[in-house]
Amino acid sequence: MALWKRAGRYYVDFTGPDGSRVRHSTGTTDREKAKEYHDRLKAEMWDQLRLKRKPQRSWDDAAVRWLKEKAGKKSYRDDVQRIRWFTGHLRGKLLDQIDRELIDRLIEKHIRCSDRTKDLYVALIRAIFRRAMREWEWIDRVPAFKTYSRGGKVRVRWITEEQAERLLEELPEHQRDVVVFALATGLRQGNVLGLTWDRVQLGRRMATIAHGDTKNGDALGVPLNDVAMAVLERQAGKHKTHVFTYRGKPLRSANTRTWRAALAKCGITDFRWHDLRHTWASWLRQSDVPTWVLQELGGWKSESMVRRYAHMSVKHLQPYADQLTFVPKIREDGEARKTAEVDGAKSPTAPRKGVLILASQDGVRC
Repeated sequence: MALWKRAGRYYVDFTGPDGSRVRHSTGTTDREKAKEYHDRLKAEMWDQLRLKRKPQRSWDDAAVRWLKEKAGKKSYRDDVQRIRWFTGHLRGKLLDQIDRELIDRLIEKHIRCSDRTKDLYVALIRAIFRRAMREWEWIDRVPAFKTYSRGGKVRVRWITEEQAERLLEELPEHQRDVVVFALATGLRQGNVLGLTWDRVQLGRRMATIAHGDTKNGDALGVPLNDVAMAVLERQAGKHKTHVFTYRGKPLRSANTRTWRAALAKCGITDFRWHDLRHTWASWLRQSDVPTWVLQELGGWKSESMVRRYAHMSVKHLQPYADQLTFVPKIREDGEARKTAEVDGAKSPTAPRKGVLILASQDGVRC
């Protein structure tokens, strides 16, 4: 048996059934436990090679590998934060020990947020398990994790032009132009603040968002209307590379205390910075811009994402509504009453005009 001791801790050193060398710490100073670990390890390696059994993998293994492979992901920071939360509850657990009931219990007990937020946590762990099954081949099945907001209403929060005017009056100049540009283009906060002059073509009245900088990863051409052009003209010459700046440096955040204070002063509630994009889309749809055009302007990959604004304009449906040929015969008030009286007299259950009908308690009519 290849067990050896160094600095009080036992190590294994042997050749596996596939010819590879196995040499690492057992993690214990107890010889009996080290021997047990050695025997179990060799048996598991034999099972994996000869019986084609998958090695047991833990949540920690999956979390580390996911973060290594997803280092370039846009929402990497969010993944780190959520994986850190999961690890606090799942550290050391094997993937086979993690099921729907366990995750549901953890989320219901510890996440006191909206169903949408809960779904973000579930979506991450579901994605990790899918990769563990389909690509890493660590597990044979993915638990049917619960979806919390299924069937819920899609949030579309927008403000009127009058509310937007009042909001702009409450904002400082450097933030005002950022909001105006967002309302004029529908770009997300990151794309607005990250806009550089090399991506702007004033002569062609367009800006370009590069591959990888949009949410869906595709490049996006943004047509610039008069409002957006006016903003760019005011910003020209302030900075060598970036369009939106504050005190000579690129603006890093727009969702600030000043922004939230301005909303409070205007009495605008339940409104996030991203809702400026919803406002832009709602305004265009209310101006009868077709949904397919709106989809291309906003860079949405899925038509279902644009359908949330479809109800805001029905102009394209008007010709079909006008095809209804039914025309009710409604006359002036006096004639209508006469018609109703005549129609009523024809009804076998309606009383005759001018006749008083009485009934006694025994049902005899008088």
